[in-house]
Amino acid sequence: MTKCLSSLRINNYVIETYSDRPDFKVIEVNQVHENDILNDFEVNSNSKADGIISSDLKTPLAIRTADCLPIIFIGEEGVANIHAGWRGLAKEILLNDLIEQIKPTHVYIGAHIREVSFEVSDDFKENFPNSPFFKENNGKLFFNMEEEAIRQIKSKFKNIEVITSNVCTYQDLEYNSYRRDKTNIRNWNIIKRN
Repeated sequence: MTKCLSSLRINNYVIETYSDRPDFKVIEVNQVHENDILNDFEVNSNSKADGIISSDLKTPLAIRTADCLPIIFIGEEGVANIHAGWRGLAKEILLNDLIEQIKPTHVYIGAHIREVSFEVSDDFKENFPNSPFFKENNGKLFFNMEEEAIRQIKSKFKNIEVITSNVCTYQDLEYNSYRRDKTNIRNWNIIKRN
């Protein structure tokens, strides 16, 4: 049974996370771990992208995650719902020019695998050669995707308000985590009008 795991109101919008597909209509894309973002009116059942943007949100936008970062921008001219795993971050999906068009004022980073659980190999550093967000602990290397995402966002949108969920999908058993369980079930991250 699908459960609402979190709900947050920002301005005239509600951001919700569900344990599986919600029982209402949403706009979604086939996510491919790249850096493409589509306008909601362009999306069809074959659309491949990792973000959806809307200047006139009528139907909720959905992004699925299991450890990646769901990142929702709210702006003066619309909203964007982004799936940003480490590949998307490395390809700078958060710097996509379409996001700038909505004049973002707020960004919400939802539940994802946090640094304490995101162990990486030494060669993983090649994906983020300039990132200061690697940490060694007991001979193991960890990466903080959230801090890297915030660094990228703030480099383009200096005055944006950043809100984070502080939930680790790996450690919180209510959330789906691919690293923990190898599950094919995803967390559904939704933005809709209040």
